[in-house]
Amino acid sequence: MALPAPASMERIVAARRAYFDCGSEDGDLIDPAIYRSWSRCLAAARGESEAVEFEQVGRARLSELVQRNQLLLEAGAGPLADLEKAIVGAGYAVLLTDSRGYAIAVGGALAQQHDIRQAFRPGVNLSEVAIGTSAMSCALNERRPVRVFGPEHFFSANKLFHCAAAPITDPRGGLIGTVDITRGSPDADFGALSLVTRCAHAIEYALFRRLAARAIVCLSWQPRPTEPAAELILAFGDDGEILATNEATRRFMGGDPCHGGLRFEDVFEGRFGATLTLLHGGGGVIPVQLRSGIRMFASLWGQARPTPGAVTARGGRAARPAAACADAQPPAESPAFGDARIEAELALGLKAVHSGLPVLVQGETGTGKDVMARQIHDRSARRGAAFVAINCAAIPESLIESELFGYAEGAFTGARRGGAIGRIEQAHGGTLFLDEIGDMPVHLQARLLRVLESKEVCRLGGHASQQVDFQLICATHQDVAKAVHEGRFRRDLYYRINGFQLTLPPLRQRADFKALAASILADLSDGGRSFTDAALAVLAAHRWPGNVRELRHALTYAHALAPQGEALAPAHFPRTLLADIAAGEAPAIPVDAGGALESLEREAIRQALRAAGGNVRLAAQALGISRATLYRRINGGALGEPAGK
Repeated sequence: MALPAPASMERIVAARRAYFDCGSEDGDLIDPAIYRSWSRCLAAARGESEAVEFEQVGRARLSELVQRNQLLLEAGAGPLADLEKAIVGAGYAVLLTDSRGYAIAVGGALAQQHDIRQAFRPGVNLSEVAIGTSAMSCALNERRPVRVFGPEHFFSANKLFHCAAAPITDPRGGLIGTVDITRGSPDADFGALSLVTRCAHAIEYALFRRLAARAIVCLSWQPRPTEPAAELILAFGDDGEILATNEATRRFMGGDPCHGGLRFEDVFEGRFGATLTLLHGGGGVIPVQLRSGIRMFASLWGQARPTPGAVTARGGRAARPAAACADAQPPAESPAFGDARIEAELALGLKAVHSGLPVLVQGETGTGKDVMARQIHDRSARRGAAFVAINCAAIPESLIESELFGYAEGAFTGARRGGAIGRIEQAHGGTLFLDEIGDMPVHLQARLLRVLESKEVCRLGGHASQQVDFQLICATHQDVAKAVHEGRFRRDLYYRINGFQLTLPPLRQRADFKALAASILADLSDGGRSFTDAALAVLAAHRWPGNVRELRHALTYAHALAPQGEALAPAHFPRTLLADIAAGEAPAIPVDAGGALESLEREAIRQALRAAGGNVRLAAQALGISRATLYRRINGGALGEPAGK
C-alpha cells in the first residue's frame, strides 16, 4: 500500500470528502486502518466538525496511572530518550501512552509545538473515543505502526497534526501502550514511522531483559533474499520451557507457544543445555534448525542467566542461583570498546569488583557509563545473577524511595495488594547499578547508606528486614567531590560508593572514533550502509557534547532518512548538527578526515540538491540554512556553476 506524499494532500482531502459523502474508500491512497477508525467514529454519532478537548485526569488518577504503568515507564525511559535525541532537529513532540490511550510520558520539542501542548500532557485521554482518529488509537486498534497525516484525522480540528505511532506489547503478547511522535507541520516525514517502530521494539526488548529467564535467544530468519530478516525472540526457563516470545515469533509460529506449554525440544532440533553451551562457545552466533526443517541463526542476549528478584513471566520471585558464587571465573571475551584507555579502566574495574569494592563510574553525559557497568557485571563472578539498573535522575522524587526499597501492603493509598519488591531486593546475588547517583535526594542518601552498611533492606511501611548481597556500581556525570563540599551529597556515602573510581573519556578524545561510528552504523543497518568521505568529515568536525549517545542518535536519524542503499551523506544528518558546525562551534575539519571545509560544503550542497531533485528550497531546508544563503553559496562558486532554480 502506497503512503500519500505531501504533495497529494488535496487528493487526501478529496478522498475524505468522497468517504463522508458517499462512503467510498480509496485503499491505494489512505491506509484502510484510517477508514476503519472513521467508521467507528461515525458509528458513535460523532461529527467531524466537533471541537476537541484534551482533558487531563486529576492528581490521584494520574498517580494511579503512573503506578500501574511503572514497568512500562522504566523500560521506556532509555528508548524514549534516544528517540527524543534522534528527532530533536525535526520539531517532533514525543509521547508514550498506556493501553487505553492515556498519555503517561511526554517530551521532545514541546516548546516549538504550541498547538499540541494541551494534548501532550501526562494524564490526557488520547483514545479514539476522546479525540477521534489518531496514530495512537489506530496503532492500538490495528496492533501495527500507523501514520496519520493532516486531514486523515477524523476531527477537522486535528488536521494540522502529522503523527506516527507504533504499538508496544509485553513479552506475553499483551498490548500495553504506544509510542508516538507528532508535530504541527504540513510536511510528512517518512522516517517517522521507522523511528517509532524501532523505539517500540527497544522498549519491548527492555521488558524482555527484566524476565527471570535462564536464557533469552534471538533468532534471525530471512524467508527470501529480497525480504528483510525477521528477529524472533524467545525467553527460556531453567528446563527449556518457553516463558515468553515477541510478536514476530508469535506470527511466525501462528500463535503463542507459551500457552501450549512448549519447551525448547518441542520446537528445535537438539537439546536445550547443549545449545546453550554451543552459544557460549561458538562466538555468540550458531546455526539452529527447527523441527519443521527451517534453519536460522541464533544468538544469546548476554549470558544465560536466571535473574533472582526479577519479575518472572508468570509472576513471583526467582530464587538466588548457586551459580553466582564468589570463585566463579569470568568468561574470556573480546574487547567491548576498542580504546586502549577504556580497556585499561575496565581491567582495573574488574579487579576492584573481584576484591569486593564498590565502583564509581564517572564521565560526561552519553559516554557509555551504563554500558561500562553492564560490561563489568557480565565479566564478573556475579554474571549469572541479576543486573538491576535504576536511573536516580529519571524517577520522580516521590517514587524513588518505593522504587529502591519496595513497600509493604497498605503502606500508602493505592499501594498494591501484597506490596511490591524494591530494586535493591531484586539485585540480591547480582549487581545493583545506580545511574546518576549524584541526583539522589539527600534524605534518601541516608537510607541507602544504612543498607550498604547493614546489608539489610526494609520495605516502606514494613517491619521485617531482608538480607541482601549485591555488587554496587554507581555512575554520575557530576563532580561528586564538589557536591560533598557544597553539602549536596553525604560525605560518608561518597566514601562508601567510591571504592574504585573509573573515568570514561569523552567521545572527542577517543582513539576509536571512526571505528565506533562504523560499528554503530553497521548495527543499525545490518552492515548495509557506509559513509561518504564528506559525512565522515562532518562527524569528525563535531565536538559531540552528547558523546556516544548523541552520535548514535545522529546516525539513527541519518539512517532513517537516507534513501535505501545510499551511503550516508552530510545532508542526511540532523539540521542542528550541521548548524553547529556551520556556526563554528567545532574545530576545523582536518584534511585527512575528508578534505577542507570548502570541499565538505560542496559535497553537502550537491547531496542536498540531488536528494531534493534540484529544488533549492527543499535543499536549503535539508541543510538547515535559508534559501538565500544557499543561493549565495551556489552563485559564489561552491558548485562551480550558478544556481539553476
